[in-house]
Amino acid sequence: MKPATVPAAAPAITRLRGRWLEELPASPLRYAFTPAWLVFRGLVALRTWAYDGGRMRVARLPRPVVSVGNLTVGGTGKTPAVALVAEILHGLGQQPVVLSRGYRGGGEGNEEAQLVGAVPVVSATTRHAGGLRAISTLGASCLVLDDGFQHRQLHRDLDIVLIDATDPWGGGALLPLGRLREPLRALDRAHLLWLTRTDLCPEPALAELTARLAGSGRPLIASTQGVPSLVGLDGQPFTGGPAAAGPVLVSCGVGNPGGFEATARLAGLAVVGALRWPDHYRYTGSDLRELIARARARAARPVVSAKDAVKLVALASPEQAGAILVLHARPQLTGDGRERLTAALRGVLSSAGA
Repeated sequence: MKPATVPAAAPAITRLRGRWLEELPASPLRYAFTPAWLVFRGLVALRTWAYDGGRMRVARLPRPVVSVGNLTVGGTGKTPAVALVAEILHGLGQQPVVLSRGYRGGGEGNEEAQLVGAVPVVSATTRHAGGLRAISTLGASCLVLDDGFQHRQLHRDLDIVLIDATDPWGGGALLPLGRLREPLRALDRAHLLWLTRTDLCPEPALAELTARLAGSGRPLIASTQGVPSLVGLDGQPFTGGPAAAGPVLVSCGVGNPGGFEATARLAGLAVVGALRWPDHYRYTGSDLRELIARARARAARPVVSAKDAVKLVALASPEQAGAILVLHARPQLTGDGRERLTAALRGVLSSAGA
């Protein structure tokens, strides 16, 4: 498959009379998807009506559940945020287990599961069953749902919603006209809003977005990308720093590729080009060879995201792995964000008697 570059859509949000309203983008080409958009919008509205009215069954687990999710398809930094939440829970004396799900038939071993780090991960299509397994076999004292905001089949004690400051509303419309999974008014279900990648957003836009979110009545915390680090795809540390990497061609298959590309520039890398693959893309050997060939054509070195590295490392020869760098970014909560997040998690644990 040939990678593509897709221009980012302009974010938009309004709040009127206590309700979040989506703003439909005005691109003529996107209106070709209007019939599908109308069907999806109707299905989402019906599902929301069923859950909000108690007409759909919601399963409960005998342990506290914290959900980390978002409103858009991919690209807000959920998995690093999940790792941070699990780290804080561990510091509070808990034994957290992350409940993830496989993509395209994937189960154990999906890329999110391999990125969370030392925290145990259970990947399952049915999160309730996965949670029971985590409790019985791993001794979980609490569960963290990775990408759980729309998974309303399972009760959660704390709903954290991540919003990417560089592309907060995914084009401002529901799928397929935009990248929203639900209308913006779904944020009324959230217990805590988490604004990510604030260091990649222009100050005027960030100030406006922060003011609008602060007016939602939901607690708000924020984070930057922190200090990105480089490591070889072969696992060898890269100690030369961004300047030593020389010209680089960044490549990623994530929900918000612009955010990854901006992170690479913020890290001080000399980005001379970018390749964009579909989110959760399953690479082939020919894709890997194309990536390396395109980088060589620009006299550059390939740099990929950690999410893509999980899949590429299995395809790469030792020589190829040594030629590719992986850019890692760990969120850094700003202001009193860590204290507020810790307090919210402690409150959930206290209420559950954990």
